[in-house]
Amino acid sequence: MPNRLAVSASPYLRQHADNPVAWWPWCDEAFAEARRRDVPVLVSIGYSTCHWCHVMAHECFEDAATAALMDGALVCIKVDREEHPEVDAIYMDAIQGLTGHGGWPLNAFTDHQGRPFHACTYLPRPRWAALVEHLGRLWREDRGRIEHAASEITAWLRRQEDAAGDGDPGDPERALADQLGRAFDEHDPGLAWNPQRAPKFPPSPLLRLLVDGGRPAELGRAERILEAMQDGGLHDRVGGGFHRYSVDAEWRVPHFEKMLYDNAQLMGVYARAAWRTGRADFLATALNAADYVLRDLRVEEAGVFRGYATAEDADDPGGEGSFYAWSPDQLAAVLGAEDGARLAAAWDLAPGEPELGASGHHEPVASHIPHPRGAGVPAGAAGQALRAGWEPQLPRLRRARDSRPRPGRDGKVLTDQNGLLLEGLSWVARLGGQPRHRLAAAELAALLRTRQGPAGLLRMPGRAAYVTDYGAAACGLLAAFDLLGDAGLVDAAGALLDEAEARLLAEDGGFHATPAGRADLVRRGREWHDGPAPAGQSQLAAAALRLFHLTGEVRRRARAEAVLAAAAGTIARQPLSSATLLQVRRERDAGPALAVVGGGAELLAACRSSGDARLAVLPLAALSGRAWPALAGIPARAAVHLCQGGTCRPAMTTVDQVRAALAP
Repeated sequence: MPNRLAVSASPYLRQHADNPVAWWPWCDEAFAEARRRDVPVLVSIGYSTCHWCHVMAHECFEDAATAALMDGALVCIKVDREEHPEVDAIYMDAIQGLTGHGGWPLNAFTDHQGRPFHACTYLPRPRWAALVEHLGRLWREDRGRIEHAASEITAWLRRQEDAAGDGDPGDPERALADQLGRAFDEHDPGLAWNPQRAPKFPPSPLLRLLVDGGRPAELGRAERILEAMQDGGLHDRVGGGFHRYSVDAEWRVPHFEKMLYDNAQLMGVYARAAWRTGRADFLATALNAADYVLRDLRVEEAGVFRGYATAEDADDPGGEGSFYAWSPDQLAAVLGAEDGARLAAAWDLAPGEPELGASGHHEPVASHIPHPRGAGVPAGAAGQALRAGWEPQLPRLRRARDSRPRPGRDGKVLTDQNGLLLEGLSWVARLGGQPRHRLAAAELAALLRTRQGPAGLLRMPGRAAYVTDYGAAACGLLAAFDLLGDAGLVDAAGALLDEAEARLLAEDGGFHATPAGRADLVRRGREWHDGPAPAGQSQLAAAALRLFHLTGEVRRRARAEAVLAAAAGTIARQPLSSATLLQVRRERDAGPALAVVGGGAELLAACRSSGDARLAVLPLAALSGRAWPALAGIPARAAVHLCQGGTCRPAMTTVDQVRAALAP
């Protein structure tokens, strides 16, 4: 019989609805049941597209004997980390403090207050069963030891929450150069810290900092990373977009889940990198990633647009990665023998068979993962021509691939991920010039505005917003303003920042992760560091600074300054994971960049074709009645008034003048 998860809105929880484990969702009733039975609590956290979550579910949670052992010793709670990021953050910090690493599935054992005393990630069935037995016995026979561990770990978690931003602010720019130099892999460009230089993740917030700063050394490293990812197996060249991460140093073999938050950020970074470097292949990668999201992640209910889904699964009915694999014979069947052989050579594809890996599971066939880096892509114009030559073949391959069993999709529509997407789509629309992307951005902006209702911003239907929802939505709406010129988007972003201050403001001027009063959490939480996506507190600072530059509201600048001050120690100690705040700091120091456009659609289009992330584009005709300082005294005639860092140029009246002034 299905367990309590069968009625959940979460696809991940529903995946476990038929487990023999008597799972509970995250709720007060589960902890009350643990108190009644006097047993510890298992908080098992994952997400629907996680490969190793599936593996542990098949090995452990679907096994009747293991389930009986768990139900006898524990009250078992399943948590979707995307539905409850505030819960995930607590126990992820705990496992990283205990073991030095983390990941999913994340299994935390807690007392009746939710205080963790042990945590682990994936374990095969024998080790998992032994651990459950051991901890159950320890709970019965040595409760004092568990009480001591829970108290110590919880005290440490709370200290981390309060003090992570403290410390000597130092020189974050010098620290960034030093840490980037030590972490950068010269042979296979990317960031890695261990001797194996793997796994490698897309460092999306950091790439944004390196690209948008325009500093030659930083931009050069960013270009090399972007090229390596684009020409590696991480990139789904046929369908567009990127997988989650590469298990190897060469970017060849990915974990195949495709996350909205990765693709939302990377499409914007690739588009702006194309503008800065003049690389047409980067723009093609951005356009293809945007089209992948619009085509494959769009969510509709009864014909009504609801937003974009969070992810596609790592696994499919044919096994991990089989949907994305191309043997030479499969290419030949679609393209013909000659063109298939040519593309197989260019993508470094060779015959191969599935093999058992060290885990005992079949691994993806590495030689069937398109990996142009392995074959060697020429530099310069020859490489550009080679990559461009693949583009006409992609629709044929995509149509053939669509006949394969497709990975599952997590259809949750989360405010923060859709906010990131709105920002990315806005940049692709500006720099790619395709009407479909502009229309999609306008549609998504309208949807996000409906997420803030009388009861406040929602993360998803029935779920209150998290700090990342406020930050990403506000930044997305402001990026959409630069594309669309609708001042109502600025008002909506300001309303989000006001609500975040009312509900999440911390004593030091930064932001908590959740509102006060959550008795089910052992701490409120702070987001000090960027992860795969920017920290919510950092994005709120970015939105506040942009609002100040647009509207002149001094309180917005004060909020951005307060967040920077609260996190000064973190920025200096860990600039690689504080890239979003470091970018805010740079933009504060550089001052505003504003293009006020009076009349002339061509002049407005020329301003919007700039990839300068600092530049705000203000169409004068659409802003009548706004008492923004930048608009004061500007005559309503066909001209562009460009002010950067406190210096204003003479009015420009031709497109050529504008393009020259805004050139990278």
